[in-house]
Amino acid sequence: MSAPLHQFKGQHLPVCGSVEEPLYAIGSRFDTPDQLIAAVNRLIGEGYTRYGCFTPYPVHGLPEAMKLHKSILSFLVLGGGFTAILIALSMQLIPTILIYPIVVGGKPLDLSALPQYIPITVALTLMISAIVAVKGMILLGGMPRMNHPMLAWDLFSKSASRGFFLSVEAHDKKFDVAEVTELLHDLGATDLIAIHQEREENEEAGKAAK
Repeated sequence: MSAPLHQFKGQHLPVCGSVEEPLYAIGSRFDTPDQLIAAVNRLIGEGYTRYGCFTPYPVHGLPEAMKLHKSILSFLVLGGGFTAILIALSMQLIPTILIYPIVVGGKPLDLSALPQYIPITVALTLMISAIVAVKGMILLGGMPRMNHPMLAWDLFSKSASRGFFLSVEAHDKKFDVAEVTELLHDLGATDLIAIHQEREENEEAGKAAK
């Protein structure tokens, strides 16, 4: 059975995605970053928590408006760096001091010999830190995700660099199609659309749940 068409001010709200699938969000486009920031502030003031912003370039003040917390990625990289240092020094010092203690020219117990361990320590630290940074970025970003419901919107997928997009997700506890659509319209959104999930996404989510 097809999903009912969404109404806004007596007219059908444009729809993208598979109408037989659940509604994902109400999408909107704004002309300026100031309008987008004002819309985010209004949404937060109204109590909405499930929304997403998509901009063609970093917008100053948007993370603060969205009240985004500092990413833990830097702490993960720092932990990876310290772990790499411990591994590198252990790999070099344990064999030369405990397993095969060969003292040549004051090495390995002389502190003046420590510079010989720096190249391997630095190389391993850079390598492990880079691996942690890339993997952390992928996992924290919810990837890999081959498709996103927003890409079903032609305006977004083909002209994402020509506007500032905001979506309010249907999973939000305050979500109501009519109220959200009217709110975004009043905030100056030039384009509004109901975004449904793609059928493939739902099938993959069902398989993953099983």
